[in-house]
Amino acid sequence: MLSISSKSKYGILAVLSLAAQYGQGLLQIKDLSSLNNIPQQYLVQIFNLLVKADVIQSVRGKNGGYKLSRPPAAVTTLEVLEILEGGIDFMNERQVVADAIYDLFAQAETQLRNALKITLADLLDRQQKKSMVPMFDI
Repeated sequence: MLSISSKSKYGILAVLSLAAQYGQGLLQIKDLSSLNNIPQQYLVQIFNLLVKADVIQSVRGKNGGYKLSRPPAAVTTLEVLEILEGGIDFMNERQVVADAIYDLFAQAETQLRNALKITLADLLDRQQKKSMVPMFDI
């Protein structure tokens, strides 16, 4: 079974929180950790990778925190996953398998990459639409 690591799940969740607050200032790691139920030290490790890749920015000091380096519409979940996972490859190189099997996995990888090219802005919009609770007058 193919699965995404907890590092990537937590990373996308935390970056999505930064996207929701884009342009409204910095978020502190303790708040992001608490909001998303992510162990703080684990989130620090994740954010170190994302800072090095210039997806997020870190500001030190008493009023420091984190923010996205670019607008949410300019960051994709694929980019975040590739940074945290070190790539998304079903088959690292053309292994000794039948051409039909290789083609199948190559096609699946392409479809997965296309699905993950969703921007943080679009993902945030999806999340907000799913969390809306319809109100009915009785």
